[in-house]
Amino acid sequence: MNTDERYIRRCIELAQKGLGNVQPNPMVGAVIVCDGQIIGEGYHQKYGEAHAEINAINAVTDPSLLRRSTIYVSLEPCSHYGKTPPCADKLIEMGFPRVVIGSTDPNEKVNGRGIAKLRAAGIDVTIGILKKDCDELNKRFFTYHLKKRPYVILKWAQTADGYMDIDRTDNPNGKYWITNDKVKVLTHRWRSEEQAILIGYNTYVNDKPQLTTRLWPGKSPARYIACQKPESAEPINGFTLVPEEPEEALQRLYDDKMQSVIIEGGRKTLERFLRCGLWDEARILTGDQTWGAGTAAPILTEGVCVETFMLDNNRVELHTHSYPNS
Repeated sequence: MNTDERYIRRCIELAQKGLGNVQPNPMVGAVIVCDGQIIGEGYHQKYGEAHAEINAINAVTDPSLLRRSTIYVSLEPCSHYGKTPPCADKLIEMGFPRVVIGSTDPNEKVNGRGIAKLRAAGIDVTIGILKKDCDELNKRFFTYHLKKRPYVILKWAQTADGYMDIDRTDNPNGKYWITNDKVKVLTHRWRSEEQAILIGYNTYVNDKPQLTTRLWPGKSPARYIACQKPESAEPINGFTLVPEEPEEALQRLYDDKMQSVIIEGGRKTLERFLRCGLWDEARILTGDQTWGAGTAAPILTEGVCVETFMLDNNRVELHTHSYPNS
């Protein structure tokens, strides 16, 4: 790993601390280096507050050093006014001679304009360092801007013999837990990292789920229910009703500026997204119970399993389907 890669790797580590707090902005980290030493670091901590570059600049005790320093940033500095002034302008003002960037920003308000502004000011700009890793860091942001839809995460729990729900013929309502308490905490952590969560209407009727992060500190996602005729259905307090067809549901979430959504089932809702190929990740939780009968869990026929681990006697599988810029 060369010098530029080492510092961009550090930018990525810093940026990840903003997960769940900066959306709809991207996660960004910044590192300032002078004479081979890091003199300032920062990351975007919360939507509406200072960006990574500004936090890194503010961490430098001797601002006179900036005129002979390199600033490393995981994502192209913004070039437009939003909640805060353009970071590209600040880098020019502070006199940085060199800027190293991981990914270019796909947002049409930026998309190369920040880089062009820096170069027009005579700054040496290097781009594309650890680009794949920087793109992956902001897979939600990239999917939203490039594919014009939220990043879709499918999630379900299944028994050891492949069932995700009981036969509801004689027991129409009620919750039937499949996984253990550690897995429940994990799923609440996952919820805190995404902007939205969606279930089908039958799941709401049967389970009355809260869909909150009550077992994990963090903001609960916006809650959506997919139903056949949302325009004529009775409103459900705290939930937004959307069409059950995936393309229409995702369009509504996109219009609501939701960059990511967890689809938590049941089977019919999950299979609609699987059939359309409209998913980016699948997270499958397998408990140690066997039921012998019930509603069979979906079966993945696409994607790649990228990680498997155990939480006590429960297995967690993480699958990926596509990358945001593929």
